[in-house]
Amino acid sequence: MGRGLLAGGVVLLVAGGGVLGYGLTRKPTGGTSPEAAAAIAANTSSLDGDVKALRAKVEVRAKTLGEVPIVKAAVSADAQTAKDLVGKEIAFKPEADEVIELGNVPKGGAPVSLLVLPDGGVRAKQSGKVGAFAQLAGDLVMVTQTVPVEPADPTALGLEAGFVTVSRMLAITPTTDALVAAGVSGRLELDGATIPFGPNAAAAKDARPIASLAGAQLVVATAKPAGGMPVAIVGGGAGAAGLGLVLVLFSLLGAKERSGVTRGMPAVAGTTQLTDSGVSRAGSDPSASLAGQMIGRWQVVKRIGSGGMADVYLAQAKGEAGFEKVVALKVMHPHLARLPRAVEHFLDEARLAARVAHPNVVQIQDLGKIGNDYVIAMEYVDGVDLERLLASARAATRPVPIAVGLGIVCRICDGLDAAHHATTPDGTPLGIIHRDVKSANVLVSRQGGVKVVDFGIAKAATQVHMTVAGETKGTPSMMAPEQRTGGRVDARADVYSVAAVAYEVLTGHGVNLDLAALAHLGVENWPHLPPPSTLRAELPVELDPLLLTAMSYDRERRPASCAEFEAQLEAVMKSANLSASDKDIARWVESELRALGPV
Repeated sequence: MGRGLLAGGVVLLVAGGGVLGYGLTRKPTGGTSPEAAAAIAANTSSLDGDVKALRAKVEVRAKTLGEVPIVKAAVSADAQTAKDLVGKEIAFKPEADEVIELGNVPKGGAPVSLLVLPDGGVRAKQSGKVGAFAQLAGDLVMVTQTVPVEPADPTALGLEAGFVTVSRMLAITPTTDALVAAGVSGRLELDGATIPFGPNAAAAKDARPIASLAGAQLVVATAKPAGGMPVAIVGGGAGAAGLGLVLVLFSLLGAKERSGVTRGMPAVAGTTQLTDSGVSRAGSDPSASLAGQMIGRWQVVKRIGSGGMADVYLAQAKGEAGFEKVVALKVMHPHLARLPRAVEHFLDEARLAARVAHPNVVQIQDLGKIGNDYVIAMEYVDGVDLERLLASARAATRPVPIAVGLGIVCRICDGLDAAHHATTPDGTPLGIIHRDVKSANVLVSRQGGVKVVDFGIAKAATQVHMTVAGETKGTPSMMAPEQRTGGRVDARADVYSVAAVAYEVLTGHGVNLDLAALAHLGVENWPHLPPPSTLRAELPVELDPLLLTAMSYDRERRPASCAEFEAQLEAVMKSANLSASDKDIARWVESELRALGPV
């Protein structure tokens, strides 16, 4: 009986599987499936959004550089003088995927290129022509902005104007890969150039314009099975295979009961499977791709985060007598590890943060290169970033307890002030400025600890690499105006940002003070935010002038340091009889984590 069931089940399973395979692999004969149409619409929209975002970025960058005095001087000179000025007087370096060109236009003549950075960088076709443009460069989209620059001395060479051109590259691989995965082939066309994708790119005829790229179109070819035949085939094959599988399992279970021996079965994706060496995961989750692997002396447990520069893993190092140490291991993305400037940025983060020994700053324990990987080993914080906690509270309309919110902000101030006063071993001030203070860069532990993290774009007087003139790295919505315009920053830029974080924590309302987006409002009444107590009645009114003054457009009006700002907040807490211990913060964190679920 058991053998008969097994044989019948195997026959059905094989036959059903064959029919199912035929149905699934049967070549389509025309039309566009709803799934493919949805993929085309979604990815066209996504590409359009990416172009718009990059266009805004190059526009702000070009306009900022156009106001830099040394740029005005450079476009007034000849090529060699311009090169000497930029190379010697300022650290004028483009970002990893950026090309900057300086030039001028003689009266009655054509635009003259004086300098292209980096050396050998791809020049835009429209170089010297004022405006926004785009072109295809290999398998990338090159987005360009050229702005006029007023020469410092237009009479010296009989110039009509100067110009600065900023270009950045956008990879469309994420878009094309997603389309190919949905069964779509085609090509991106712009000014006679094309980027093909998928096996039927040449046959594509359905053109979809890209609104943000004048003259560009995504030409696609899709197909779906004709008629109802494949549905019937797939359904019948699946039914037969399913019945066969049931018979096989039934017969094997019967064999197990008779013999008491469990026969080997294939591991199911995502389940735990016992092996000779212990427990291994047989899953397809990409976040677990390095789980169990060794990076140097650390064994990876799981991925816990990912950003534009690196992935972060939970890892552990094992030593003698059962010693174990858990760390957060930051591993630079391989494609960036080939770019010297990106590597310097990555290593600078660890070098700077390692100089800050304070309970409210995540500690750096090691850094270096392991094989082809650049790695930073950091203190592991068992908790979650403040941004997620605030999002959870906001979604449930649960305001952060005032004492807890002020306690967290004061601890952020403590950590930043320690960074601002960090020194070299011989006592020389480092002058570290974080420059990207935001709730996402504050970790709050289950024990109530508050720690500032991510000094990836921090600035210091002794930095290995120098910041580009007019550079505006950071988060625009939380960024001090002088930083947004590429000006000189000091500790008061971090004061501004921590005040913006405080506003969000205490009011439950997001802050978006992007100078570029709000340029039409001017600086009068900056920061263009309602007083906190008008958004949350139980807030002490004394907080209104403190937070809004700390976010003043004029940095001279802000507190001179994070310590001074913290003292002002503590005075309000004292007068309102508010206090927050680590345990108070821990209780709030635990309540929000329960609402968030697994993190």
